[in-house]
Amino acid sequence: MLTNSIINLFKKTRVFLVGDIMLDRYVFGKINRISPEAPVPIFLAKSSKEVLGGSGNVLSNLVALGTKPAYLTIIGKDVPGKKIKKLLKNLGFKDYTLIIDKSRKTTVKTRYISNSQQIIRIDEETSGSVLKKIENEFLKKIDNLLKNKDVIVISDYNKGVINKRVCEYIIKRGNSLKIPIIIDPKNKNFDIYKNSTLITPNQLEASRISQMNIDSNAKTEKCGNMIMKKYNIKNVLVTRGDKGLSLITKKASYHSPTISKEVYDVSGAGDTVLALIAASFPNKIEETKALTLANKAAGKVIGRIGTSPISLNELFDNVPRQHYNKIFDIKLLCKKLEEDRKKGFKIGFTNGCFDVLHFGHINCIEKSKMYCDKLVVALNSDISVKKLKGKNRPINNELYRAKILSSLEFCDYVIIFNEKTPLSLIKKIKPDLITKGGDYKSKKIVGENEVKKWGGNVLTLDFVRGLSSTNIIDKLKT
Repeated sequence: MLTNSIINLFKKTRVFLVGDIMLDRYVFGKINRISPEAPVPIFLAKSSKEVLGGSGNVLSNLVALGTKPAYLTIIGKDVPGKKIKKLLKNLGFKDYTLIIDKSRKTTVKTRYISNSQQIIRIDEETSGSVLKKIENEFLKKIDNLLKNKDVIVISDYNKGVINKRVCEYIIKRGNSLKIPIIIDPKNKNFDIYKNSTLITPNQLEASRISQMNIDSNAKTEKCGNMIMKKYNIKNVLVTRGDKGLSLITKKASYHSPTISKEVYDVSGAGDTVLALIAASFPNKIEETKALTLANKAAGKVIGRIGTSPISLNELFDNVPRQHYNKIFDIKLLCKKLEEDRKKGFKIGFTNGCFDVLHFGHINCIEKSKMYCDKLVVALNSDISVKKLKGKNRPINNELYRAKILSSLEFCDYVIIFNEKTPLSLIKKIKPDLITKGGDYKSKKIVGENEVKKWGGNVLTLDFVRGLSSTNIIDKLKT
């Protein structure tokens, strides 16, 4: 099936999504010493971001894929709940229903990240089923939201929204309307998922429920068949970590090996797979194609730090083939960033001459992307480089340099500026985060004072010592 055909099918897909929502908070910083008070590390916070988590991340992925979701969930009457409302509004769609339960906390997961590694996660939540009156109110909303839907998605994080009564009701109504029901199960009791169309347990969940050691394709198939038979479920998709994905159906089994990728953060990968399968399943996209897309999407998101959705451009590799589409003037860039902010994206900014692009540059740009959703790379123009480096520079003209930068998958936007520093540009763009290589001291980073005024942060990244364009040029001369 052609890419454009799949995209068009995604855009027509009407999804009813229900599940536990949470606020995912990320705090980025560094650990450089041990506390004198106790034998514990001191974490120096540098920046933070908040995004939709749980079923909210599934929603973000469904929106990014172009589908038409209707969403139902429960939040608490608290500050995190208000933040979730704002993030939902920023997604740019209105078809969501939030039921407020004053007796519950909105779930918050705070992850502390140092040098691309998660140090600790702190959870704030109320576990257990919701109050009966809230449950009744929740059930009353379902029938209306199910109208004219192509697929039902239940994202069960076992936080209380999806209990036995709710799950069984949705499955019963879905089956009566002949709407496929896809479930990401976290409840240890799979009885509540009986008679659904497809479930997506991870390897640990599938192994636990089947009491099998799943260490091969054959054993995964046996496990899937057992689950299908015992719980009358038509299809089982097992997410197997570095082994990829396995889809077991009544007719056949399909295995999609993982797409090799350096893993930075696995949180949210299952949500991305769930969204891809939900967009593909009602459109009868071939099983092998759907698995390949889901695997590719998961491979993209685990290469980032933090929960974030997959875009159609990333999924179908359109962006790397259209390098010039990444090069913007200031007017168009500001317009584009305004659209990104409405979707809740965190904007990062880095800059440089990037005259002779080397590993140190690429390493810094790639790490910058890990701390934001959209990365702007500001490039000194030929005039600017001459002012900074001398009359014999640059070696490569600004167009060549811009095109090379735009070919990097972790670079979202490139803009060229003529001034010695990007201060004027920073004031217009107003990024949430400025990053520079670790050879810069924080007080010397241009735009630090400005970005902190509007609530942003500056982050210095570790750099590769001894690598610079100047050193490379000097070496070539000898």
